[in-house]
Amino acid sequence: MNDFFLANNESLPYFFVDQNIEIKQIQVKNLNRFAQFADPIKKLESYSIETITPLIEPQMLNIMGMCSLVTSISPESFNENIGQPTAIAELLLKIIEVNEAFFRKEEKETDSKDSSWFEAFAYLVKMGHRHNDILDMTYGAFLQYLKEGHAVERQQVKSYAIATRMANGAKQQAWEKYLKQLDR
Repeated sequence: MNDFFLANNESLPYFFVDQNIEIKQIQVKNLNRFAQFADPIKKLESYSIETITPLIEPQMLNIMGMCSLVTSISPESFNENIGQPTAIAELLLKIIEVNEAFFRKEEKETDSKDSSWFEAFAYLVKMGHRHNDILDMTYGAFLQYLKEGHAVERQQVKSYAIATRMANGAKQQAWEKYLKQLDR
């Protein structure tokens, strides 16, 4: 999904079996509950009809929980269509697409330390966001704001470093190494 889709908290219209529904982005305030339901799906190596279909029956309660948080489908309507695993698998693929930020396989950086949710919230508050606004953000927008905030911060540090170097006449090789570290 594109940046405007994330920032505007848009939903995706979808036709499930016999009705029009919406697939929504997960908001930060519901992320913990969503993660509990979505964890078995997230653990899959890849996402396709073939990989999701075998999980439908044993994970039906988790799938229903996910759907309750990110779709407009009624529990009764979902219950009426439990016998259609392909339709449910296709719905799950669309949920994964809309909530790609959550389901994306993350590469671990070796030199980064783990940070807490509170630190992430404090960082965004420092960057000018309000606590309640952060809770209402979609998870994808939340991650983008963190990413862009870090980029702005690195650029500020780089600007300060340039001024410092000009003032102190640093050695070229050490200076270039320092600037490369800031560009990560």
